Amino acid sequence: MESTNFHILGGGPAGLTTGYYAKKHGFSNFSIFEAGEHAGGNCRTLKINGVDCGYSVLSKDGFRFDTGAHRFHDKDPQVTEEVKTLLGDDLLRVSAPSEIFFKNKFYRFPLLLSDLVQKLETKTLLKIAWEKLYNSPKKPAENFATFARKQYGQTLAERFLLNYSEKLWGQPPHKLSTAIAGNRLKGLDLWSFLRSTLLGTPQNPTHLDGSFFYPKYGIGMISDKLCECIGPDHIKLKHRVNRLLHKNGRIERIIVNKESDTPLASAVQSEIEIPVSTVINTLPLTLSMKMLDPPPPPELCEVANTIKYRHLLLCVFCLNRDAFSSNASIYFPSHEFPFTRLYEPKNRSPHMAPKGQTVIVLELPCYNDDGVWNMPEALLQTEVWEALSRVKPIREEEIIHYQSYKLPFAYPVLEVGFEESVARLVAYFETFENLYLTGRSSLFRYLHLHDLFKAGREVIERIAEA
Repeated sequence: MESTNFHILGGGPAGLTTGYYAKKHGFSNFSIFEAGEHAGGNCRTLKINGVDCGYSVLSKDGFRFDTGAHRFHDKDPQVTEEVKTLLGDDLLRVSAPSEIFFKNKFYRFPLLLSDLVQKLETKTLLKIAWEKLYNSPKKPAENFATFARKQYGQTLAERFLLNYSEKLWGQPPHKLSTAIAGNRLKGLDLWSFLRSTLLGTPQNPTHLDGSFFYPKYGIGMISDKLCECIGPDHIKLKHRVNRLLHKNGRIERIIVNKESDTPLASAVQSEIEIPVSTVINTLPLTLSMKMLDPPPPPELCEVANTIKYRHLLLCVFCLNRDAFSSNASIYFPSHEFPFTRLYEPKNRSPHMAPKGQTVIVLELPCYNDDGVWNMPEALLQTEVWEALSRVKPIREEEIIHYQSYKLPFAYPVLEVGFEESVARLVAYFETFENLYLTGRSSLFRYLHLHDLFKAGREVIERIAEA
């Protein structure tokens, strides 16, 4: 394996899982290039003072929060065993429900019929049952709006799904692909609904997604362990990839901006040119297109310009109270709230906040030209706090600390027809014989952590077999 030399672009979870499997396969001549000061990308755990929450280097006291409402799902037995081996007893099994807050009521999510029966009027329930009968799917839906109405009916879709999806993705539901639903819109069988509504028969809640794995000190423990297994010599921090120089169907060199590690010269950068043999790219697909030198054909650049990524703004409140809720996440479909989701890390692990206190994180999806992305910190805090107080009162003196955190390119926006556009761009990258794509941003897929482990393993197996 010594003769194989490859470079991994991006030190997020896709890059780290790829590097992890490279090490396991016996590869030793590889490097991961990460633009930031820390590896892990959008899969990190932070301490409220902004320092990484590596469980091995920090006190176990204090507030911790993840860069997103992360959880680890037991969807792939091989990957689950891998993560269990990495974390051992520090990987916890968590059972915490999620809820939707709508018109001053909390509803279980994914929607549970017995819960709806208790909280909705009989007239509304019968209307929902009729819509389920009338809207039973007969042909594939063309967009998410049609899909949601077919799956849940007009009444439920408009209450809980369509407004939320528009807030989350920044596009009208009829412009969104059915792919955004993933596996979440399950259940609500018509006959179960009628039995629950008319006869009060309990519904089997096995479709609920309330059980998952979570690391003791935050999701960043997984990234930390991956880094530990890979080894610091293979991870190049503060190395931003700027250009991909190619010729005759091969990536020949990469241009990297390296930031100085000297504190007094932290703003000084040097540009270095690195010859490459094999490249594994995890960077955003559209960003990668702009890095190519020579540039791709103009028609592909036009396709790339139609593809969007959604940014995420996190507003973090440390509170002097034992808990805000008992939920893993709370969703907010109404436009009266600027945020789409609230998660409380302490409900994933009690070690995420001091005893008698808690931390809550609110997600505000946006594009970089949205006002909220560049809103002054004090104004943002006031706007979010006032909206949050309409859910549950929070006294100003209960707020120990507040800060916001930006996550650019948090997830791809899956619009109707995106598959064809993405396929054209991916196909172009596949013409480079020494370039491999993996990860959510590079493949423009809404992948989860267990998917990234599997993808990292598979790309290394392809290289090993080449």
